[in-house]
Amino acid sequence: MNRLFGAFFIAAALLATGCEDQVNPFIDEDRFYSVFGFLDTATDTQYLRVVALRKDFADTGSAQIDARVFTTERETGRTVEWRDSVITFSDGSVGHVFLGDIRPVPGWTYDLVVERSDGVRAEAHTTIPVRSDVDIEAPVFPGPQIAFQRVTWSEIDARPFRVELWYRVAGVSPIEPFRNAVVVYPDEGTRLGQPLDDNLWQVVVSLSADREKVNELLGASGDSSPQLFGVGMRLTMSDDQWRPPDGVFDEEVLVQPGIFSNVGGGFGFFGSVNQFTVEWVLSPEATQRTGYTVPGKR
Repeated sequence: MNRLFGAFFIAAALLATGCEDQVNPFIDEDRFYSVFGFLDTATDTQYLRVVALRKDFADTGSAQIDARVFTTERETGRTVEWRDSVITFSDGSVGHVFLGDIRPVPGWTYDLVVERSDGVRAEAHTTIPVRSDVDIEAPVFPGPQIAFQRVTWSEIDARPFRVELWYRVAGVSPIEPFRNAVVVYPDEGTRLGQPLDDNLWQVVVSLSADREKVNELLGASGDSSPQLFGVGMRLTMSDDQWRPPDGVFDEEVLVQPGIFSNVGGGFGFFGSVNQFTVEWVLSPEATQRTGYTVPGKR
């Protein structure tokens, strides 16, 4: 996701700046804004970057922008107007990021409008991904120091943006709250999972390898055995429109205007993400074999 964000902002900079009027590609264009943002079910505040496509390249930026931003829920007809915020970036340029007070609902569709004072507008829409069914297999112990567990999600046809595992352990003392050691699986390699037939996506949870990371996150010694209360997984999934060309997030491709865009009357992209979560408890035997202490035992 970070790679996609970076690619977009490079493209936005290219669209918003220039030096000679005769090379301005927007003189005869019927596109008026470049926008980028997404709705996230994990937060009540959403963000949208808006860049006005200027025909006068002598204009190098302003704290004002002729734009109003709205989103409408198709299911309810409720419309929310977003508020503008002005950000000065490290290079001194000015950017407009609109904030919307929305907690998006999985399965609902949201229509975005960016409107100029003369009525011209850019439009896009997104449908929030819906959590799918999940199957959690029993842990497998192929060796004395190796343990893994397969978790298979249904109706997932694309690589997740992010896979996280959390291990809920007891605090140091009974009066301390539980602690969640969060292990983020790497962006490359098989730990993000692999597609199976019939739109199934399987993640192999490396219980033994994660055990070492948990100790590191907790600041515990290698021979310590914290009490494990549960395991959880979170997948960050995008909507169906958020698919790069040929399935590859190539910045050199994405920065080309119009290559990766779903905005009518403009450039850029408006999408959505949802966090699919599931939690489970290991059996007492599996808890001990993975190197943890069963709750209530010492």
